Amino acid sequence: MDWQAVLSQIKMFFAVNDMVVQFLQGQVFLILGVATAVQWGQRSKLELVRALPWLAAFGLLEAVATWGNGFIPIQTALLSPVVIEDLRFLQLLVYLATFMALLGFGLKLNEPAISPRLKFSIPILVYVIASLLLFGQHVFLPLDASRNLVIEALFRYLLCLPSALLVAYGLRQQAHRLVGPLGADRIIRVLRVAGYGFLLYAIVEGVLVTPVSFFPGNIINSQTLYDLIGLPVGIVRAIVGGMIAFNFLRAMEVFHIEADRLAQALESEKSLHAERERISRDLHDGAIQSIYAAGLVLDGVRRSIDDVSVSQQLPVSESEVLGKARVQLDQVMTSLNKTVQGIRSYIYDLRTSTGDEDLARGLVQIVSEFRNRSGIETRWITEGQPQYKFLAEQRQHVYQIVREVLSNISRHAGATQVSVELRYDGCDTAEPAVCLRISDNGSGLLPVSGKVGHGLRNMQERARLLGASLDVKGLVGKGTVVTLEFRDVENQTIAG
Repeated sequence: MDWQAVLSQIKMFFAVNDMVVQFLQGQVFLILGVATAVQWGQRSKLELVRALPWLAAFGLLEAVATWGNGFIPIQTALLSPVVIEDLRFLQLLVYLATFMALLGFGLKLNEPAISPRLKFSIPILVYVIASLLLFGQHVFLPLDASRNLVIEALFRYLLCLPSALLVAYGLRQQAHRLVGPLGADRIIRVLRVAGYGFLLYAIVEGVLVTPVSFFPGNIINSQTLYDLIGLPVGIVRAIVGGMIAFNFLRAMEVFHIEADRLAQALESEKSLHAERERISRDLHDGAIQSIYAAGLVLDGVRRSIDDVSVSQQLPVSESEVLGKARVQLDQVMTSLNKTVQGIRSYIYDLRTSTGDEDLARGLVQIVSEFRNRSGIETRWITEGQPQYKFLAEQRQHVYQIVREVLSNISRHAGATQVSVELRYDGCDTAEPAVCLRISDNGSGLLPVSGKVGHGLRNMQERARLLGASLDVKGLVGKGTVVTLEFRDVENQTIAG
């Protein structure tokens, strides 16, 4: 079979059906935009959800811009050149908005490495500046169809290509940082494939431009692809768009997994609720009431001593004895009050503690709560696969350490960025280890030697009970790093 003849037939087929190709390409991205917009309404704690509006806008705008390639040529026989030029100008504005939505999606995926202000203001600022320049050339320069092709090529090189690469990198980061704690390996895989899809999109949309007179568009362009394999670039873009849409829709299953996990957690919480209530009720009605009664008795003793001292006018020496007794009774009262407060806190922890979740899941919730409460940009990272399960009591020790560290950062550090890392393969060692590291960019001030606060002492005690090492390092003006590491995990009290 003559390959050239076959290639000629393929080219003829797609030349005749160019309108169908443009419609198919736009339809693929329309599906991506609509499906993503629907998923945006999901109530979820995953950070990926907050990036979906940008992706939905990208898909819808890409569909409109692509359909313009099929719609505008049809109108050339019906409308004046001036109107056609206006339509091309509007299409360029849509392309510009498309690539800015893609840039916004990429910046959002890569937070918090990028400032919150920048990830929103950069796309808007670039769009405004480019739109003004585009409007100026449209109004003040004479009509020139080739100039529009040059502008579109520049948009693809300077905006589309880097934005698509940023999205591909961001999806890889999201697969590890956000979806990992759910333990959904297949979601990680489809997010990676979607990332590869955007990598291909960077090539077919950002490199294979319409032929222009400057490098590299004069050598590598859509016509080069057409001459080589006989397929118009629209078909290749539709295939890549379909790859992105299919894998992203599969990745949306993460919301159903999260909902199932939440339902299971609620069911587990319901079964444990009655037992927690019983324990808290017993503590309240038994231990606290007994201690409170003892406190009342001691308070009565103190009052009696006061009455005796005043009424009998005892000698100074005996009054001093009674004074010391009153001091001792006050100390007992203070101790009892602290005991009551401690038991009340224990009751509160029983009522609010989490159920049977994995360590990463509980930490994600703590980090999310801290981020929402403090407003500090907080990055969550998890690496490796969990091979060991922490017991409920051990998890509570870890959670309390993390809460104490985050509380100190919020109150004292003056930090603007915080990073919480959970690494199942250790932080700085090749030995089997589970490592939790919390770092900030705050003041870096540590307690003066000999004046360690109760919070740090409690953290050290919890680490000792866990059989873990706790390391706190601070550098003035450069932040603090707190590392909790379980070395020789297999020999620790961790249920495998």
